[in-house]
Amino acid sequence: MDREQQLAKQFQEYQNLAKAKKDVDVASLMINAIKSQNKNLVSSKQKKWAYLVSLALPPFGLLFALKFYLGEEDDARYVGNICVFITVISIIYFWILAKMIFSGAGVDIQQIQQINPKDIEQLLR
Repeated sequence: MDREQQLAKQFQEYQNLAKAKKDVDVASLMINAIKSQNKNLVSSKQKKWAYLVSLALPPFGLLFALKFYLGEEDDARYVGNICVFITVISIIYFWILAKMIFSGAGVDIQQIQQINPKDIEQLLR
């Protein structure tokens, strides 16, 4: 069950309890139920770091996603999905950017692969 269904079920139980016993403060029970629902969430600090890493260092964002998929928090799976989405968008962005840089320089991948490391070493001497 998701959180909304659990909360609705608790509210119904509190209403039934209020019908049975008139001295029960249902409003405070409902407020406590709402507060307790938000306790098992991923912290905003963890979310910020995960989103930042997913954006700046795309492959490592998948590690955060895996961490959240295996996590126990209620919204961990949702945060993991966002990390995967940001990581994919970031990889696509970096790929397009690299392609634009190499095409602007007049260099293609085959030319880069043909560079011999010994030639670079001789140039640096």
